[in-house]
Amino acid sequence: MEKERKFTPIKYNIIKLVIFAILGVMVIVFRETHVENLRMVVGTLMLLYGIEEIIYEAIFYPRQFDRKTRSYFGLVEIIVGITFLCVNSITYESVCVTWAVWSMIRESYEIKEIIAELHAYVPRFVSLIESIIVFIFSIMLIINPTEHHALTHLYLLVFELILNPLVPLADDLIIHYKKNSKEKKISGNSNNNDVNE
Repeated sequence: MEKERKFTPIKYNIIKLVIFAILGVMVIVFRETHVENLRMVVGTLMLLYGIEEIIYEAIFYPRQFDRKTRSYFGLVEIIVGITFLCVNSITYESVCVTWAVWSMIRESYEIKEIIAELHAYVPRFVSLIESIIVFIFSIMLIINPTEHHALTHLYLLVFELILNPLVPLADDLIIHYKKNSKEKKISGNSNNNDVNE
């Protein structure tokens, strides 16, 4: 019998939600400074996202770690993030385009997962809408990599930072609730059968 984990995805996403919410508040409060130093912001975010994805896969899918697409994508994010943080000569337009392409790749992966789980739960539809919006604004940022679109993308980033852990957390809580309800129902039926006998 498989040993039950003490550190579950629910606990992980609660911690992640708190950290990402703090990051979201910081993005809003210092938005003007962030737009001016977009290279540092995007580099830091890519680095954090990459580290987080690798940690998640290592904790919850250790046997499949070397075969997980997210693990390799996380490694690429770390490399690009470090490059942005270390290379001062990268232009503002290059950062905008890279950020937009990165967002599109992330949201494409997210949309693929959502479509595969369309039968699941309402929160996934919220995430689907968010992914589509980010995808559209990413295209706009590629076409016109200006400060105005970068600022809009920052606001969307705050929304994404909150939804990123919140949607999986809501899914896990619903699954956990349904599983417990089903087990209680089976247990109740079993007790009734014992009484009848």
